[in-house]
Amino acid sequence: MMSQYQRLVESEKAIAGDPYWSKPKGVDLRMTLVASLMLEGRVLQGLELVGRTHLDPREADVSFSLIYLPTDSRRDAVQLARIDWRPKTPHGNDHPRTPAELLGDIEGSHHHSFPLNWSSSAGKPLRNLPIAEEIIPDYQSVEELLDGVGKLFRISGAGSSLPRPWPKDLFS
Repeated sequence: MMSQYQRLVESEKAIAGDPYWSKPKGVDLRMTLVASLMLEGRVLQGLELVGRTHLDPREADVSFSLIYLPTDSRRDAVQLARIDWRPKTPHGNDHPRTPAELLGDIEGSHHHSFPLNWSSSAGKPLRNLPIAEEIIPDYQSVEELLDGVGKLFRISGAGSSLPRPWPKDLFS
């Protein structure tokens, strides 16, 4: 039997509305994007794509998470999958359930997939999605990352619906 979470991950989705990146906040100048998602042509309350990055450095340290909020409380949020693109620090795959071939550090971009982090005993993904796999080949631009978000999270048109976190450089 397919869990409600598995159904959310495996179903085709689309971006609802026109998501945008927040203005930089805090001493680290972090920016956030929250996009509601549609399933079968309807906005599903609580199903979100959440992006996070910083104003600087550009073209690095970006994450996108597929999240489900079964209640109105952010505390109850269930992270279903995540992509970390060009993170500042390596990801350590040291969770006891990590498959042997994935043990060790991942230096670059990686994907915390739903199947790798599913806990059948808990009936939901492991907290904080501790197991990841390297993204090979890595995305070479923000545009490739946004297309990758669409492919890995099954969000049609994500590459064209999601805005870049930073304006294009005048000289690139």
